[in-house]
Amino acid sequence: MINGNIDEFVDKLWGGEEVIYTYNGKKYFSQGYIQENGDYYFELVMWEPKTEVLWSIEGHTNQESLDAFLKEPLFDGKTFWECEKEMEWVDE
Repeated sequence: MINGNIDEFVDKLWGGEEVIYTYNGKKYFSQGYIQENGDYYFELVMWEPKTEVLWSIEGHTNQESLDAFLKEPLFDGKTFWECEKEMEWVDE
């Protein structure tokens, strides 16, 4: 992870904190939160070059949501772990 510690980044993902990062010329935003009905919701949003929700999961714990996120090939067909060394943590 460029500009950050990967363990801290994953801890923030686990906690549902808002994180902004780039990979391969695209800017992403991830966050998780508890909805009014009590379900946990986690999402990956691409901010640039266009804004769209790329992936989301709900009704699972934050750990289950994080595990699913880390295993999905969401970044140009690669998983988070396959491309994390090329990701840049952006603080805005």
